[in-house]
Amino acid sequence: MKVLILQQDLLPALQAVSRSVGVRSTLPVLANVLLQTENGKLKISATNLEVGVIKQLNAKVDEIGEVSVPAKTLLEIVSSLPVSELTLSSSTDQLKISTPSFKASLNGIPASEFPAIPLASDQAIFLEASVLKNTLPQLTFAAAIDEGRPVLTGILTEIKDGMLELVATDGFRLAHKKTTLASKDSFKALIPRKTFEEIVRLIDEELSKDTQDEKIQIATSENQNQIIFKIGQTQLSSRLIEGQFPSWEKIVPTQSVARVVLDRSSFQKSVKLASVFAKDGASIIKLQTGENSLKLISEAKELGNQETDVEAQVEGQALTIAFNSKFLFDALSACSSSQIVIEFSGELSPALLKPVGEEGLEYVIMPVRLS
Repeated sequence: MKVLILQQDLLPALQAVSRSVGVRSTLPVLANVLLQTENGKLKISATNLEVGVIKQLNAKVDEIGEVSVPAKTLLEIVSSLPVSELTLSSSTDQLKISTPSFKASLNGIPASEFPAIPLASDQAIFLEASVLKNTLPQLTFAAAIDEGRPVLTGILTEIKDGMLELVATDGFRLAHKKTTLASKDSFKALIPRKTFEEIVRLIDEELSKDTQDEKIQIATSENQNQIIFKIGQTQLSSRLIEGQFPSWEKIVPTQSVARVVLDRSSFQKSVKLASVFAKDGASIIKLQTGENSLKLISEAKELGNQETDVEAQVEGQALTIAFNSKFLFDALSACSSSQIVIEFSGELSPALLKPVGEEGLEYVIMPVRLS
């Protein structure tokens, strides 16, 4: 293999694919990237067996070939070089990197040992990149990080009847978003939270703000256990999560005993302030409805206590209910509306939080039982 490529083109591509190498794997080849020539371009691949990323770059290909080398070392070398044209050449399992003032040889592993990254089946659906970029950050945070219950680390993704519906829950909170699409396709899968977080990063890197109305191609692999996204010149494949997602519709409250409308920014700042005194135990903040206000109460034995009144429109019965401050703050941070509505269904029942003017977005937060 012999390829001429600009350092400023190679570096961001290496940075992107290196996020998907298998850093802690017992398979040494998973810490490598695979460099290949294909159709007059340089193709860079990385995988940790859960997620695989392939990037295609414009380059001058003098000789075809492939080589697999350590991702971290190659990235350190390329990032330290000045902006210039690089020559990448391989012989057997060694990559040579050179500029007019620099030469290096990097030992690799046979390219034949690098795992195959799945390719998409013929059937695909297309979504605007902007839909995923704007929607996913509003709910990925609500999916579980702990692998104890794998289905909760996934986001239920369904396209049906011209709607995209996304649901995430970790068992203590739930985020639900419905978005109208032009597409009439049908699709349903449980996609890992980490995959969607990487998709948002790749959209930012691969597409400029002016091109984020471009379509992303989404398909499954032929054996149906992988989801494959194509974003510009980048392909990301991910293993789908198997298992039964909870019956989330049953969790969403349908009736309320009290309703509060308040300024989102003021409430968010008050929650942040109250959380200073809620660092013991379960980070508990008590909410108390008043005539024209919502009171936030928190205390810590060693620190002291605080009370904050936030102006609000309050309807229904008076109640005191406690929540984990982080769950409230995360939901408020993911909204962009100026006002929010909280519907309480009881002091020991889940509350429904909805941003005013953001159709189709809602959060369910489970209360904390007070001793």
